[in-house]
Formats: sequence, structure tokens, C-alpha cells
Amino acid sequence: MDLFDDIEPKKIVRATDPLSSKIAAQITPSGKSRTFIYDEVIKAGSRGATLKEICSQNDLQMSSYSSRASELERLKLVHYQGDRRDGSRVMRSSKSEIKLCGKCSGVLLSFYEFKCHFPGCGG
Repeated sequence: MDLFDDIEPKKIVRATDPLSSKIAAQITPSGKSRTFIYDEVIKAGSRGATLKEICSQNDLQMSSYSSRASELERLKLVHYQGDRRDGSRVMRSSKSEIKLCGKCSGVLLSFYEFKCHFPGCGG
């Protein structure tokens, strides 16, 4: 799958889904939506972005974009370091800079203001 490719409608819907979902799967450009989410994560830089933030800032429904975030993770274009904001996981571009603790080599999280979160480290 390429970032810009649309997913085949038969791979998006289940046999038990209502007709409206099946029609939406045929007309919704998943590649464009995936690219939009990825671009927003890139713009956020090392701070990252949550799906909730992206959708609220652009007046979008999260339910329409949550699958796109999962697809980006499967494509290894975004990753999660474990930090959360407002109850949502923070996505970062896999190309963004990752800072490591000089003492224990653990990943420093922006949620912890780039302080090491490993118990007993103090780095």
C-alpha cells in the first residue's frame, strides 16, 4: 500500500455493515485522508499530534479518520512513544527526531518535558 493509494472498498466494510457504510467506502478517498493526517503529524514536529487534536483543529469527525491513523502506523510512517495528551495517544512521524536519555538510553517523552520516565534513572 502506498500513502496515496485508496483502499479497496471491500477491505473497508464488513458484510454486516449498513448500506450507507458500503456506499461511503466506495466514494471516500482514503488515500487523501491518510495523506492529510500524515501531513498534520509532520507539521507537529517532535511534539507530535493526537488524532483528537488534528480533528478538532480541522472540524473533522474522529471516527472518519481513526482508521487512517492505524494505516499510517502499519505503514511505519508514524509511531507512538507512549505519551498521551487529553486522553489520546500522541503520534509522531517516524522521520522525526527521537531524543534519548544520556544516562539510560531510554526515550525521552515530550509529555514529561523531555525528562526520562524510567524509574530510578534521574536523567
